[in-house]
Amino acid sequence: GFCFLSSPEVPGLMLLCGADVVESFAVPNLWKQEDIEEIVGKFGIVCISRLGSNVEKLVYESDIMWKFKENIHLVTEWIANDISATKVRRALRRGQSVKYVIPDSVIEYIQQHNLYDPCSEDKNSNVTLAPLERYGKLSNRNSSQGQTGSG
Repeated sequence: GFCFLSSPEVPGLMLLCGADVVESFAVPNLWKQEDIEEIVGKFGIVCISRLGSNVEKLVYESDIMWKFKENIHLVTEWIANDISATKVRRALRRGQSVKYVIPDSVIEYIQQHNLYDPCSEDKNSNVTLAPLERYGKLSNRNSSQGQTGSG
């Protein structure tokens, strides 16, 4: 179905993502539960379905997402499209053409800034991109400061 904002003069901010992002909400220790609740409860999600994903099941199995299910808008991808950012980056790393996959202006930008080539990808190979990394560092620091003796 279609969803219309109650006040068209005031646009809303929502997370637009593929089903893989919503699936990542269920990965233990990847997302902080309060962050999921804020994203879904305060802002909402527009989720583009992908081949082989079952977002409805994920929403049903998550108490947080079920609580705010009215803020989750599923968009069915009627024409199957297997293109993803991951596959585009992989092709670029391997020197393969992405012509007709992404706009020429984007290809030019990527080339001008040396993005996603093997050298630029190696620079970030040891970087952890998990949302909880910052919380882990903070909680480790706080727990070590809170200890006064050796037990």
